[in-house]
Amino acid sequence: MSDFVDVLVAFVVMSVVNAFIVRRIKHVLPGDEGVSLARVYVWTLVLRFALACFLNMYAGQTAFAVMFWGDSATYDDGGWLMSLQWNGQGILNPYYSGKVSGWGFFYLISSIYYVFGHNQLLAQLVNATIGALTVIVIYAIAKDLFDAEVAQWSARFMAFFPQMVFWSGAIYKDPIIMLCIALCMYAVVKLNHEFTLRYVLLFVGASLALMTLRFYVFYFVAFATMGTFVLSQRRGVAASVGSYVVLIAVFIGAFSFAAKQETVEQQRSYFTLERLQITRSDQAMWGQSAYAPKADVSTTQGVLSVLPVGLTYLLFAPFPWAVHNLRQALTVPETIVWYALMPALVRGLLHTIRTRFRPALPILVFAASLTCAYAVFQGNVGTAYRQRTQVTMFYFILMAAGVVEKKRRAQERAQPALGTPAFQAP
Repeated sequence: MSDFVDVLVAFVVMSVVNAFIVRRIKHVLPGDEGVSLARVYVWTLVLRFALACFLNMYAGQTAFAVMFWGDSATYDDGGWLMSLQWNGQGILNPYYSGKVSGWGFFYLISSIYYVFGHNQLLAQLVNATIGALTVIVIYAIAKDLFDAEVAQWSARFMAFFPQMVFWSGAIYKDPIIMLCIALCMYAVVKLNHEFTLRYVLLFVGASLALMTLRFYVFYFVAFATMGTFVLSQRRGVAASVGSYVVLIAVFIGAFSFAAKQETVEQQRSYFTLERLQITRSDQAMWGQSAYAPKADVSTTQGVLSVLPVGLTYLLFAPFPWAVHNLRQALTVPETIVWYALMPALVRGLLHTIRTRFRPALPILVFAASLTCAYAVFQGNVGTAYRQRTQVTMFYFILMAAGVVEKKRRAQERAQPALGTPAFQAP
């Protein structure tokens, strides 16, 4: 638990930072749109800051920490030890040694502690702000693909869905992973019709940051964007191919410079079905909410056989009728709302395929591929629920599109003479 001085410093620092962000939102989006988005952003912060304070107060209690604090303790302790090493203390940091992935988040937390001391609440509020910034990026993506109304619904889903709020309140790395993914997709969406250096650098920078946080997601982002870039372009074939060559060259150059060969080899060893089976078995063995524990994904046939079950659990668990503990019980209201939004998801997906397929293709491929991957190698409900957030933010955009399309078609039926297309061309 942070003391009074740490609490004061944390709120002063982050109030200044977020006052600047709110001002920028209103400047970039003048008028009612900017005011509306700034209001959503502020309420996003209020929820996450309140949760951060609550978690900070009780993080030291063992039973509470086991249930809600989770691996926040790992990043808190590891970041603090790393900051002490930076100060010249010759101590061993067991949390960081031998990390293939996730080490980037230790550097972030250590940077905070190096400047401000062991201010746990400040680290939580930084994480909360990162979660709130992801709301803004999702808004920008949805607006580019559709329009401001779809963007507003997307931002609301991101801001107020409990699963998005919770991971931003402690010291989990999930918020910054989601922000990096969202920035990659935003850059690609903008590059589709505006191939400029700043978006190339944004894409490369966010991708490389992602590699230090959760390396396999980096490869899924690279696969989805590089594999679909030419197809999703709004320019001619020659211009599209030229842009693709430049993007590939910059990306490979940056990757070769940033990634050590030894690290790449270690990461490649994880991309085998045998390793996938080990990961899934470990989760099923040690998790308290395992599903399909005897599934064998070490063969292609095994992967295909477990995929339907895995998709069901990944997308719909925890099931309200199968609640086993307090954490699962707390998700029941959210899960019911999630189920209620499934028709909007399907409606939005179909509409996107019909009318926005090319610009949305990188996002659709990323969401589909990572969803299938998680469905195969996740082995317990808790982990599946947590990892789902990385694709849920894009599902929110599709849900928002479905909600708005239904609303507008209802208006068309009510006023046929004034009917307009469900979405205006961007």
